Amino acid sequence: MNVVVLGTTVDVSVSGQRICRLAEEVAAAPDPETALAGLTELREELDEFERQQVASALTSGRSFGAVARAMGISRQAVHRRFSDLSPRRRRPSRGLEPTPEVRLVFEYARAEAARSGTPVLAPEHMVLGVLRAGDPRGAAALTKAGVDLDEVQRAARAAAGRALRRGARDVDIRAVLADSVRCATSKGADRIEAEHVLRAALARMDGEGELGVPPESVVAALDAPAEDRQEA
Repeated sequence: MNVVVLGTTVDVSVSGQRICRLAEEVAAAPDPETALAGLTELREELDEFERQQVASALTSGRSFGAVARAMGISRQAVHRRFSDLSPRRRRPSRGLEPTPEVRLVFEYARAEAARSGTPVLAPEHMVLGVLRAGDPRGAAALTKAGVDLDEVQRAARAAAGRALRRGARDVDIRAVLADSVRCATSKGADRIEAEHVLRAALARMDGEGELGVPPESVVAALDAPAEDRQEA
């Protein structure tokens, strides 16, 4: 979604859209009870947006100390709150590691899978995870290609039904991660990024029924120069 801020057109993430909508609703609330309920929801969304920004900062190489200075709190406090996003120290025997943003994508994808009532991660859940996490490359490509959040959520619910009919019982994290590793390796990357997770998910989709648009159009948007991706 693009909005105009101080005369400049900017792309707004899913969380950004919700924050704007909730802030408007709270400001226009007809009574204190409605306003207070809206403020509670707004705080929750702000916490999620903060988590996304920390993941983005860590992915781009910022230290916990730099994040702490930006937030005006101690490094220890930041580490306690966001240690699960921290890049792991890679052992020589291990392969590519996911970025903090990818950890957040998987976190959101698992939550979407649980919400749609399936024990497995379908490609649609990974797409929802990328959209929710607000990865600049992946989310921008999905937006440019015309992918609609509600449409993908409907597709995810349909995938949940298919998984349950197959008798699936476990979240297949390793299979999804393995696909992402292969994608990252083929691109010559030294870590797994949200873009690789998205490309791996798109490769498992057949036709436009699952996204509402052909997966190839999202891949084309991913392959486009950065300035073209921003012209959504």
